[in-house]
Order: sequence, then structure tokens, then C-alpha cells
Amino acid sequence: MARSIKLADELYQELGRYGNRDESWNDVVARVLAHVNEEAALEDRDTRETTHRGKSESSGKSGLEKLPDGTVVRHSYSRGDYGGQSVEATVVGDQLSVEGDTQETRSPTGAARVADKKLRGDDARGEGYNGWTWWTYQNERGEWRPIQELSE
Repeated sequence: MARSIKLADELYQELGRYGNRDESWNDVVARVLAHVNEEAALEDRDTRETTHRGKSESSGKSGLEKLPDGTVVRHSYSRGDYGGQSVEATVVGDQLSVEGDTQETRSPTGAARVADKKLRGDDARGEGYNGWTWWTYQNERGEWRPIQELSE
């Protein structure tokens, strides 16, 4: 299933200037992006100030800061073709790091999306993750509990 995005009317009209009747919107966007200075766009992304920091911004603290940096969290698949397998991420501050990710750290939800795609490839669902319930940490009794409990 193809994903769709909503565009402001002005952006839709502007983007339409770059296409023709024989092209799909995917082709138009791909062609326009091929002309973007990728290095400059990535540098701009990495240096831009942002106020969005996931759950930590809205509630003050995410709960992940209660775990020492380097703590491993995991998600275990319980059924289907991937039953019995698990993926891991590492706590870095109030974010998670997934080995091999192009981005150093992500929110729990972003890390869930990356880790699932890394293991399951095209079988990954792509969206609809709640990283706070998806990832688990090992508490002092050795039980694997959702990281959401750290915020309670």
C-alpha cells in the first residue's frame, strides 16, 4: 500500500509546475529531489534548531533519562514469521540509538520504525508504532517492562 501525504494547496500547485501529464506524482517528486543539493539539505537538517523532542518536550521528562546511557532496550516478536526474534536499541540521554541507523538517536517511536524495518525489511508496517509500549527495559527484578512505565 502506498503512503500518502497532505500538501498545502500552494505547495501542490508549485510542485505541479515540475510535472507533466505522463508522470505520476512519485516520478515528479523523485525528479525534483534528484536536483536537490543533498549535502546542503542534510547539513541544513542537522543544524536546524527544533523544538520537537518527542514525548520529553510535552511532559517535561520522557522517563528514558532514568536509565543509564548504554542501557539496552529490546522488542521481542511473539508470533508470525519473526516470532522468537528480537531487536535492540541503546539508551542515549532521553533517546534511543539503533545500530546501523543513519541518524545517531531517535525518539522511541522513530527507533521502533527503524529497528523493525532493519529486521523485517518489506514486511515492516512502516507506520503506526508506539515506541513507548513497543520497547521494553529490564527492571531491577530482571523483568522486561515497557519503557512507558519509566514516565509514570
